[in-house]
Amino acid sequence: MTVERKIVSIVGATGAQGGSVARSLVQNPHFEVRCITRDADSLAAKKLMNEGLKVIQADGTKVGEMEAALTGSWGVFINVATEGLDFEIAVAQQKSILSSASTAGVKHVVFSSAPNSTKLTAGRAPVPTWTLRLRQRNGATLVLFLKLLLHTLSLLSFLGGFPIHQDQDGYLSCRVPLWGGKEEVPFISVKDDFGDLVHGVFLNPIRWNRAVIQCNGELMSWADMVQAYVAVTGKKARFLPYIPAEEMPTHECGGIQDLFIYSQLRGGDYYGNGPSETRTACQLKRDAWKAKGETGRETLMTVKEYFKRLNAS
Repeated sequence: MTVERKIVSIVGATGAQGGSVARSLVQNPHFEVRCITRDADSLAAKKLMNEGLKVIQADGTKVGEMEAALTGSWGVFINVATEGLDFEIAVAQQKSILSSASTAGVKHVVFSSAPNSTKLTAGRAPVPTWTLRLRQRNGATLVLFLKLLLHTLSLLSFLGGFPIHQDQDGYLSCRVPLWGGKEEVPFISVKDDFGDLVHGVFLNPIRWNRAVIQCNGELMSWADMVQAYVAVTGKKARFLPYIPAEEMPTHECGGIQDLFIYSQLRGGDYYGNGPSETRTACQLKRDAWKAKGETGRETLMTVKEYFKRLNAS
């Protein structure tokens, strides 16, 4: 019996988010995955090809190329990197990709976005890259993802060296501002869980139409996160918050302080569609697990499990 396969294209497939989505969807026999990237000769693109995924080269700023790449697609996941780009160039790129998807007849779009920090704080904490992501998202199922978390090794400068470099007192000190509210910081393992959450959305696009999806693997305070690390490794570590948030070094990353100011002003309500929760993510994870033939994990990875794997590597 022939299985009807729906084509889902991944724009930004060589990134952490896009790669996770591609690797999840390819395990579902009802989906055909296209990985779209600006450079099909990159190491990340070749890795996808070596894993049996189809890679197509297309530049998001070139409408003709993107339309051709998206033609025949039933759905598309879009994650456009905005950091380091000129504002107008980034906006034009997002507009080009979404316009191409519309022209190509794509029925379902999942857009990796961020909350409207300017609107939600009455202009008190505008985060520049979030503004870019919000300019072109109407009509798409929205997937909001807090990029800061659980990419530990790439965040050493922001976390005060935690969990690699000791401070002058001999501690691995996690140094970030307080989150606000109940101090429920959203953590997620992008590699293990993010792709499955997007997978779950594509399984039932009508259910999630126009929805804001909270991509949370676990909610816990920075202090509890550090204690989870101590429990796993036995190393000396501590959480030393920056108070106020403006005391946090920016390391030339514009908007990093505003992220925490925004969260504090919102009482820890990062997503803007209600209190942070994991119920939705748990459901989507389980749905994807079933669609993959009940292979892999049925449950979301916890912070402690993440640290156990990190410690063993």
